[in-house]
Amino acid sequence: MPVPTTEPAEAKNSQTPTRPLRTPKQDGASPTATPTARFFLVKPGATGTTPVLDRECATEAEAMAEAFKAGTSYYTVTEYRAVVDCTGKQPQFKKEVVKK
Repeated sequence: MPVPTTEPAEAKNSQTPTRPLRTPKQDGASPTATPTARFFLVKPGATGTTPVLDRECATEAEAMAEAFKAGTSYYTVTEYRAVVDCTGKQPQFKKEVVKK
């Protein structure tokens, strides 16, 4: 036994236009570049007003473990280069990841 529906038959066949998806705005970073962070321990006796880097660690996990053992902190450093995009009416400054 067919179940009655409350919608007319022509409503099923009509297609409602859909809006195209918007692309997310860029925050100034290059969409293909992934920053590579470097991890440094804080030099013992540093005051904290100026970053004083000591030994570099290969991974963040290593930096966390070494900082915990020494009772200090660690820094995460990411390097960028400033570039200018002159394609529009006004030049725009953007950042580009420096690859090592």
